[in-house]
Amino acid sequence: MGLSLHISIVPLIMMVVSLQVWLPLGCLEEERAALLHLKDSLNYPNGTSLPSWRKGDARCCDWESITCNSSTGRVIEIYFYSIRNGELGDWYLNASLFLPFQELNSLYLRDNQIAGWVENKECPSNLETLSLSGNNITKVVTSGGPTTLSALYLTFLNLKNLELLDMSYNTLNSSNIFQAIGTMTSLKTLRLLYCSLNGQLPTSQGFLNLKNFEFLDMSESTLNSSNIFQIIGTMTSLKSLRLSSCNLNGQLPTGLCDLNHLQELDIRSNDLSGFLPPCLANLTSLQQLYLSSNHLKIPMSLSPLYNLSKLRYFYGFGNEIYAEEDDHNLSPKFQLESLSLSGHGQETYSSEDKLHIDIGKIELRAQAIKSTTYHSNI
Repeated sequence: MGLSLHISIVPLIMMVVSLQVWLPLGCLEEERAALLHLKDSLNYPNGTSLPSWRKGDARCCDWESITCNSSTGRVIEIYFYSIRNGELGDWYLNASLFLPFQELNSLYLRDNQIAGWVENKECPSNLETLSLSGNNITKVVTSGGPTTLSALYLTFLNLKNLELLDMSYNTLNSSNIFQAIGTMTSLKTLRLLYCSLNGQLPTSQGFLNLKNFEFLDMSESTLNSSNIFQIIGTMTSLKSLRLSSCNLNGQLPTGLCDLNHLQELDIRSNDLSGFLPPCLANLTSLQQLYLSSNHLKIPMSLSPLYNLSKLRYFYGFGNEIYAEEDDHNLSPKFQLESLSLSGHGQETYSSEDKLHIDIGKIELRAQAIKSTTYHSNI
């Protein structure tokens, strides 16, 4: 009898334990209610997005565009990629809608017609990734009506854990935005592609002193000034800098050479001119260098780059390639995998075991290449 009772209790205990593990996956009630409020805001006034988010369904962790922590059942990621119905027009987002999500670390709101922000001084403080790209954020709605974007920084002030911020494809013409970014002390990656900056440069001291900052992409944004290099030259932790097609002009400044942790530099398709500064030899961590489609003067020997032992990719086509008068009898330290110095616009491609080179009529020292597979325009 005792044995029989013990055997019958074991499945019951297992079921209770299993139920305790499963229950959080139904998601917490306050977070389920918050998701439904978020849905109402997204669909205002009469949208139909997120049909799987139903009031009678307790298992919100199974809803589309949501990821939950498998242990706690709390929402950790919200992924809204072009969710809002196009005919609804502008969406003014209230950041307080996300406050109930205590473990939310990734928030993607790309292409949702966000035109502004409802003024709020709080935002989820645990966020590590925030994407607002592909919107048209230009205003902040306050109690007195729409105001300029300069007030947006109030919402961002407590994002101390944020590591990635993407605000590409927006109009950012206020220095306060960069002041806000300067408070994001954990920030590693900042993407501001195709932003209408109106020549506005990020000069706030907090922005310049971000100690963990590694990746900056402002490609296709309007900067109009080579002074950006003096500013960015103080960000010595940068590993990747992308400023292609930014209407940059003038000569490459020596301040750029202080970025000794830089692994990728992309400044192609600008209006830069002059010789390559000798101090480029200081960028000993550089692996990828893209200078194509400028007005730079590049020696066919690539002597300013000889000290870059880690350099693997160099694209310099669309510039002035010249022969140096003095033979300095030096040899490059790099072993290139992909090289283009042609002015004819032909692309080059690399593979695992062969080097593909597009160099027109240019000759390089044998030590600088891994093979002798040439694709030239002769």
